[in-house]
Amino acid sequence: MVTTSTKRTTRRSPRGPLKGRAWIAIGLGVFMVVASLVVWRRSVGVATARDMRRLSDRQRALIAEKTTLDRDIRSATSRSRVIAEAERRLGLHVATDAQTRMLSDSMLADPVRGDTAASDSASRS
Repeated sequence: MVTTSTKRTTRRSPRGPLKGRAWIAIGLGVFMVVASLVVWRRSVGVATARDMRRLSDRQRALIAEKTTLDRDIRSATSRSRVIAEAERRLGLHVATDAQTRMLSDSMLADPVRGDTAASDSASRS
């Protein structure tokens, strides 16, 4: 018995334009890339918003602290507070009228005059 073997020959068509399944796979790949980019962008936006909120809270706290420090400095450098602390800590006092000397502008312009030096030394004794 002579058998003729019939070989099945498959002919592949030369590569031509993409068919349906290939286009679906490409579309699905593009969709996944775009969706991934959108998710990444939103996560970066949420992290940035969180950082901005944290920095804004920190800024408000620092402004409040600066206001408190400014008020404390004004209070500490007020004339009444400085005088009270000088009297308490250093034993200083405000000079009375008898302890003060009024100088004229002419005396300030020529500080080394014989008559004022003698009167100053006499008044100190």
